[in-house]
Amino acid sequence: MPNFKLALIEPYLPLKHGILDKENESMYGKYLIIDEIGLDEFYKKLPNISLDIEIMRKMYGKYLEKLKYEMHIKQPHPFIKNYEKIMATPKQFQIQLIEPITVSIGPNETDKYSTAIIKTHLIRLIQRRWRETMKKIIHAKKNV
Repeated sequence: MPNFKLALIEPYLPLKHGILDKENESMYGKYLIIDEIGLDEFYKKLPNISLDIEIMRKMYGKYLEKLKYEMHIKQPHPFIKNYEKIMATPKQFQIQLIEPITVSIGPNETDKYSTAIIKTHLIRLIQRRWRETMKKIIHAKKNV
């Protein structure tokens, strides 16, 4: 069974996390884990986590503006054309259900990244299916 966790994640940004060789460019499409959140922390400190997320979102926007200005670039990400718009949306910095995966791009310990596969969409699919099923049940009861 997969090891799912709660975490804050961000897309890999070469200018922030390091420009990689051609053979490792697949990292540019992956999500990096910013912080894993334990269940105890989630239940007991959710207001603090929410405040931290809001601060992080604001700081990230300022960081991108500064990075673009100092590096004299128009597009911060090599593959994602609307990277700034994506990062500006409030949905980007949310607690996600993820499957953590360690990706190694070299022989050293420092060549490892903690990446994530987002699994939150599975919950949304189950919720949507459940709502559809409940509507059918309620509709069937009304017709009886």
